[in-house]
Amino acid sequence: MIAADLRIDHLRPEELAAAWRFATEPPAGSRIGDVRRGLVLVLRERRPAVLADLADGFVPLPPWLPRDRPLDAAALRRLRRERGATWALAAGADAVRRLDEAVAAAFDPAADLLACALPLAQAVREARLAGELLFSPSLLDDLPIPSVASVRSAFDLVLPDDRSALLYAFGAHGLSFGFIVEKRQGVVARVAGHDALGGIAVRGAHWKAAVPRILAEAGSRFAPPAVGVFADESVLRGIVFGSEGVALPRALATRDVIVDPLPAWLGVLLGLDTAAKAAGTARSLLRRFDPLGLADRLDVGRIAGEVQRRLGAENPLARVLGFDPLAVLSRLQQWREL
Repeated sequence: MIAADLRIDHLRPEELAAAWRFATEPPAGSRIGDVRRGLVLVLRERRPAVLADLADGFVPLPPWLPRDRPLDAAALRRLRRERGATWALAAGADAVRRLDEAVAAAFDPAADLLACALPLAQAVREARLAGELLFSPSLLDDLPIPSVASVRSAFDLVLPDDRSALLYAFGAHGLSFGFIVEKRQGVVARVAGHDALGGIAVRGAHWKAAVPRILAEAGSRFAPPAVGVFADESVLRGIVFGSEGVALPRALATRDVIVDPLPAWLGVLLGLDTAAKAAGTARSLLRRFDPLGLADRLDVGRIAGEVQRRLGAENPLARVLGFDPLAVLSRLQQWREL
């Protein structure tokens, strides 16, 4: 879905660095955790052999970790928690061999990256099912792997041909990062930074006043925008990393997040997500005054599904992909609890 001759236009290193920090440095109270804190456990004949902590380098195996039998998920989970890591991966020669064969079979320099990545994802799934590779926490084991055609259809729904998408984040001193993605003939043909719009000034907390001009300039210099997301960076981080359950509905109401244009598919997703968040908030409030544990019987998913049925709304991406991307994000936001 990326053009072989992808055009990169006015992408400043400062913007790329800010986007990297956004993705890798979670805010205080994040439910996902710091993805830079990870463990890699090397297995020999599926037994623990060597442990590497991305923060501390190679470290000794703990005395309690059995060396005389294959590693199981419970032991890897305990190891991750004791080391204070966000994630832990355990793999041996069998998994490496399987993945190497999958890469060799799927990789084609002339093919789309997507066509190579999905078979590799299937090989990872098979290695996990065979017990050759373990990951903690195991959040996405039951997530279906979509077909190439399904992913392409979803991409066409999100960003039609000859249209562009904008993602902007603003901090206390103005622009943190701004990206414009242009799609032509089924692929991303151009990625640009804010400077490609001719130097529109953004003054600190007054970024909302610049949004109409950004959209107008983007429409004149790129394909017409299909969707634009403009947000206060700290608020957007809270939404993505799950620091607060009702952050998205509140941010939309206060315009700390502006979605303009708002395509129909995204309007449906945001509406259904707001219903689910409201049910989750009700359960959280009930837990505070609930000595009998009735709150845990409140099925948030069922309530949100009932709202969806009564409104006659269908999640368009779930229909195409076979799973709900927002539900995947919500599951990832439970990372620290597992």
